[in-house]
Parts: sequence; C-alpha cells; structure tokens
Amino acid sequence: MRCFKRLCCVPLLACFLLFSSALPGVTASAATTLTLSASPNPAGNYVALNWTNSDKSQPYSYMLYSKSSHETAFQSIPSKASVKVLNIYPDVTPIVTFTTWQGQNYTLPKSASLKMWMETPNQYDPKGFGKGLISVDPVSITSYNANPNAYLKNSDGLYKYDTLYFGAWDAFASEDLSAAAETVTDAFIKTGRGVLFGHDTMVNNDTISMPNFFKLAHYCNVQTISHYTVLGNTQIKVFKKGLLTNYPWPVGGIGTVLNVPMSHSNQMAFGDIWMTYQQPFTYPNSTLVTSGLGTNNFYLTSWSNAAMIQTGHSNGDATPDEQRVTANTLFYLSQITTDTSWSDHKGQDLDAPNAPAISGITHNSGRTQYTVSYSSQDNATGYQYYVESTGENDGMKYDSPTISTSIESGMKGYSIAVDNNPSGVPDGSITTTAGSYTFARPSGSGFYVHIAAADNVGNVSAVSTYHVDELVSVTHPVSVGYAINPNSAAPFTAPDVQIVNNSTIPIRVSVQSLSASTGGSLTLNDVSPSKYADWSKLTTVQTRSNIALGLGIRETAAGSGTWSEIDRTAPLYASDITDKTPLGVLNPNGAAGTLELTAKYGLAWDKAYTSVHSLSLFFDLTD
Repeated sequence: MRCFKRLCCVPLLACFLLFSSALPGVTASAATTLTLSASPNPAGNYVALNWTNSDKSQPYSYMLYSKSSHETAFQSIPSKASVKVLNIYPDVTPIVTFTTWQGQNYTLPKSASLKMWMETPNQYDPKGFGKGLISVDPVSITSYNANPNAYLKNSDGLYKYDTLYFGAWDAFASEDLSAAAETVTDAFIKTGRGVLFGHDTMVNNDTISMPNFFKLAHYCNVQTISHYTVLGNTQIKVFKKGLLTNYPWPVGGIGTVLNVPMSHSNQMAFGDIWMTYQQPFTYPNSTLVTSGLGTNNFYLTSWSNAAMIQTGHSNGDATPDEQRVTANTLFYLSQITTDTSWSDHKGQDLDAPNAPAISGITHNSGRTQYTVSYSSQDNATGYQYYVESTGENDGMKYDSPTISTSIESGMKGYSIAVDNNPSGVPDGSITTTAGSYTFARPSGSGFYVHIAAADNVGNVSAVSTYHVDELVSVTHPVSVGYAINPNSAAPFTAPDVQIVNNSTIPIRVSVQSLSASTGGSLTLNDVSPSKYADWSKLTTVQTRSNIALGLGIRETAAGSGTWSEIDRTAPLYASDITDKTPLGVLNPNGAAGTLELTAKYGLAWDKAYTSVHSLSLFFDLTD
C-alpha cells in the first residue's frame, strides 16, 4: 500500500504544480481589458481614436493598426504628434554649415543634411520642413556600427528615438551596416519603431552589395534584382493617396508631378508604392521590370513601420518637394506612443462620389438656354482598427478587439464643362452645388456636357458625358413601288416604308404631302376613299382615273425602340392632306418605325400601266 500511495502521489503533485504555474498568465490576460473607439471627423478628414487600458499596474506603450476597405492586410499606422529622428549618415568629405530655427549653428558632412532640411528656416516655413515638429540627431555610420545601442538608448535602456533614417548619399558611400548594428537595428524595428532607408542601402546585386542592410529589406517588402538594373528620372508622380501625401505637407493628389534631383531605383517593391518615376524615364539605361505585384518603378515605398526612399543619389542635394516628402515619411513611420488617443489622419475619405447620373436636358422655346439635370452621391471609406499594448515592465502584449468605422466628407458640388469635344473633362473647379445647371447654347448643331462630382476633401468622380446633337438624321427609302393586280386575291401590294431615327433626340414624323405626279404612263386623280360605295364595281374609265391612296403607322403601340407617341391610328389619305399632318414621334438613337401604304382602287384595267405618286415627309425636333 505504501508503494501504491507513493506512486500515485508524484503525478498528483506534478499536475498541481503545472496548473499553479499557469495561473498568473491566465489571470493577467483576463484582467487586462483594452478597449478602442473610433469617431469619424468629416470636417477634419480624420478618425479620432481613443482607447482605455484597465491594467494600472505598469506603464504601457501602444501601436495602432488599421486596414481600409481598399486594403487586404492590417498595417501599423502613425501615432505621434512630434518625431525624434536619429540620422545615421555615411562618412563623406563635403560639409554643410547652417543655423537651425532655434539659433544653433552646425557644421556637418553633407550626407547628414537631414537636420538642415528639417530644422532650417525657409521660405515655406520659419521652422523648416520639419515645421518644428521633427528633431534630428546625426551620427556617422562608423560610430553607429561600433556601438549602436549607445546612440539608440538612454542610460535606463529605453529607446530615445521614434524613427531611424539611413541616408543620404549615392551608394551610401559604400558603407554597409556591421553585423552587430544590423542585429540591433532589427530589434529596434521589431518594437514597432520606424526606419527609413535611403538610396542604395537595401541592395545586394552584381554591382552594389550591402548584405547587412539587405537583411532588413523584408521589412519594406523590397526584393533585390540580381543584375544591376536601374530606372529613374528627375520627376516623380504621386501614385497613392493618404497621410503620407498630405501630412504635415500637402504634396498633391494622385497624378501630381513633383520635382526631385536625378535618382533611380535598383530594387523591386512589393509593398505600398507612394510615388513612381514619371515617364519617359530619363536616367540612362532605365529598364522597367515587373514581377507579379512588384515593380522597380518606385521612388518611395513603405510597409507598416519601414520605408525606402531614393533620396541620396544626388549626394546631399534635395529639392523642396523632396524635403516635404521626406518630412511626411518620417511622420508616417513614427508609430509608437504612450498616449491613449490619436487623430488618425491616415483614416481619410479616399473614395470619390458616384459618377453623376444625367437625367436629361431641357431648353427654352428659342433653344438659346439649356438646363441639364443630374444627381450623385458621395461614398464613404471604411476602416478597421485595433490597438496593441505592450507592458513597459514585463513586455506582455495585448490586442483590443477590432472595430469598424467609415468616414464620408459629403458632396461639395459639381464641375461642369460644355464643349464640342466628346472626350472633354471638367477642370475640377466647382461650377455649382445644385442638381441642375443652365447654360447658353454653344454654336454648332451639337455639343457635349461633361459633369464630375466632387466631395468636400477633393475626391473627384468619373466624368459623365451627355451628347446633345440637334442635327436631324433619318434613314428612309428614296422610293417604293406599289402594284395593283386585279387577278390576285390581294390585288394591292406595297412594301413597308421603314424610318430610322439616327438623331440623339426624338423627332416628330409628319406627312407634308401625298399626291399623284406625272412621269408614268398614267396619271391618276387622288380622291376620297368614300367617293364610291363599291370600288370593285368601277368601270374601266373610272379605274384608270381615280385612286384613294393612304398612309399610316403599322405599329399599334409605343415602345422604347420605336414610336414614343402615335398620333394617328387610322390611315391618312392623300385627298385629306392640306397641310403638314403629324403621324407620331419616333424615339432617338436608332429607333425604327414603319409606315404602310393602303388604297381604294378599281379593278377594270384593260392593260398594264405605270403611275407615280410623290410623298413628302417632314421631321422636326420635339424636345
């Protein structure tokens, strides 16, 4: 019995100890509640985020993640109102001397120009392109490689910087990261802090080799091209719209062309491409390469908290456009905060209104003024968010539940152009906020009305075009023949007269005249169909003298592809026509209607004759 009890006691004790050791983790997870809320601000074009953490036992830092309705994966997003940057620059001889907006004088290698760009007053802002919100500390790659943590961290072991910037010089002066610096930089990125890689850093091919830098390329979703392959220009074009293109510097919407010093790519980007090189590519031997979703046509690409920019090929020179883009990117990459609220300017209304639905055009009686009517609706952009907390003492991470919201700035108005160009485009300025617009009739027989809808943050819809052509175009036969064969069961035969309205507006079809004419071997007289009680009993003289020839619409009902109105359902005889007499209204754009001939006639023909009638139809506009 003792042995049995001893054997049973050991596993029971082991189970109890394992169960007890798991309790603290379970308790902490259950006790920590992270709650996130989102409130769209259409007037400011951002989403206000607020979160609460129930755990007060230690300080926490936070990272925000979002995914728009146009994106397939969550990415971390900016969350800092001011940014502290460590600029790791390559060792070069040329220098720059400058004075910051705070009155401090510096002389630095030209490859460390970031501080000058961000902190020197200029004509655009008295505090530089950093607007007094970006502060930069420079350190050489040699010093950083020797002891990276000495520059990244305070004496208490906490990180001092929000973002690292490696740049800017051509080929980074052929100075790679040391193995130790690569490891420390990797750890920095993994915390969620930002990193911006400059020109020729993340490359490892048969001409430029930066193997340690390139170990970090996956953070930017960048891949190498094994053979040295370049593509570049002095102009770049905005390819993606978002926070990076408008905060703190608005640089323009999609398609905006910016000027930069000559630079080139030397990699494949598979992440978010914000700016591409403008074609035609002017850098010598530029070659476009694509692979799946990747391309080498990029000036700036990012993925979560890492990005690569081609600044640096010009050896420290930068245009105002390039400095604005750099400032925006540094803000974009600063993504760790200890605050519990943030105005997400990345959460913008990015969706244009619907293309306007043009319901029609009316005009005054003199056709000198036209009014076009239309409607459109703005579209919201949807976002999903969650926040991740990290305990400053124990490093434990907790995520909030994912929440959804959307932001819609609302309709601003309509941009309208009236011209003679079928491919015309409005200039984007707001012509009117109303759902109709009256304008003077342009010269010519026709014109085009082009309408685009715009929302309050500048998203512009596709263009809707309405063609007004007042040139009447109708297809109909030049002549038709009819025959009277007294020996036939159906003596009178005549082909239908088909009329096709090729015009873009409805036309009214009228008979102007129908009368016997000379030109045949016999000229008949047009008489009333009621002249004879029984036309089958006419004499030869009566048969050769008189006929009651009529015309009418064959269709019995209106329809979209034929008549919109039928004015007469009974035949109109030649003897009854004294003036223009309407038959019906034919729809536009190829609608077809059928006229048929009918007659009253005698049958006492003594030989074969030919006879001619003239029919005059009149077509006029009805709208």
